[in-house]
Amino acid sequence: MIIDLDSHLRETGFTTQARRLMEERGVANPRDGTVLTASNTGRQGRPGRTYGYNHGYMYDLKEEWKGGEIARLQVAGSDMAKRVELNAAEHLDKQVIFPTGISLPVMTPGPVGAELCRLYNDWAHDLVKGYEDVLYPVAMMPAGHPEAMAGELRRAVTELNYKSAHLVCWIGEKNLDHEDFVPLYAEAERLGVPLFVHPNGSTGFVTTRFDNFPAMHALGRPTNCAQALMGLVYGGVFERFPNLKVVFFECSVEFPLYWMHRMDDDFEWLFDDQDRHLDFRLSLMPSEYVKRNCYFTMEADEHPLALRMALEEMGEDHIFMATDYPHFDSEYPHTVDKIRQNSVLTPIQKEKILGENARELLKV
Repeated sequence: MIIDLDSHLRETGFTTQARRLMEERGVANPRDGTVLTASNTGRQGRPGRTYGYNHGYMYDLKEEWKGGEIARLQVAGSDMAKRVELNAAEHLDKQVIFPTGISLPVMTPGPVGAELCRLYNDWAHDLVKGYEDVLYPVAMMPAGHPEAMAGELRRAVTELNYKSAHLVCWIGEKNLDHEDFVPLYAEAERLGVPLFVHPNGSTGFVTTRFDNFPAMHALGRPTNCAQALMGLVYGGVFERFPNLKVVFFECSVEFPLYWMHRMDDDFEWLFDDQDRHLDFRLSLMPSEYVKRNCYFTMEADEHPLALRMALEEMGEDHIFMATDYPHFDSEYPHTVDKIRQNSVLTPIQKEKILGENARELLKV
């Protein structure tokens, strides 16, 4: 069984409903979900350009970018019959699906944010009807209204049969060790549902220091995920919830290696003195929580040395295959073939990474 743990929608149907709801409630889009422009940052942009992820031309058939191949794939962002048909070219049996605009439902503040997540989860559930056995949407959690997160997770899992839920990297001034997230962690652990840390586009004070697409794209995923990882490890979340499973997306398997070493190097000096620094005393070294509680998606073109180190340090059971389909940097339809041809991986490791690990995680 081959399972793609990361693909995306073009959720125009949802965003149309969402905007209507927000207009009715008198609520604007969350700042962290908007494309940055000179007018909303106070910074002078390059002539004729806007800040941020201004790369719509890649998906415009008229532009013929890269021969129009990526643009032609976008139909599968909204047409699930076409998606299943095209998935056959990538040899996929099952696929996990995120929205492209994660920030809209997740980061809208207050009760309206909870309404938007509920709306999205209902909408995505209906979208894949007839394909429920092969397409698995990820439930969006209202981080902008955290008191509703545990209840929405419970509803999504028990009533809509969702198998995973999104976990924001942070929200406002709150990191993932904030007490507002504790009910979500408790419910996820109780239900045995993994939480998926998928970064929210071009958000973050580090990322938005830049005004060009390559810098923002390169920085966005790892800097967002690093802050999530710090909150979960040093904030004592994994100490308090030892059976919680968290997956990190779109950073490659190189991502955790540096941070495991960095955290351990610092913490070994503070292990016996941590009560001065942490709210919850850690019984393990930071890297041990990463190895126990964290999972990561790999790219089809991982560097061989980094992949060997990741297999050695994290283990083959903590790595998943992901295509990021149908976004511009996806290896589709060659992701599976490239992993199958990877000389670093053994046949058993390939089987696990291509699907067996995801099958166990999602319980399918």
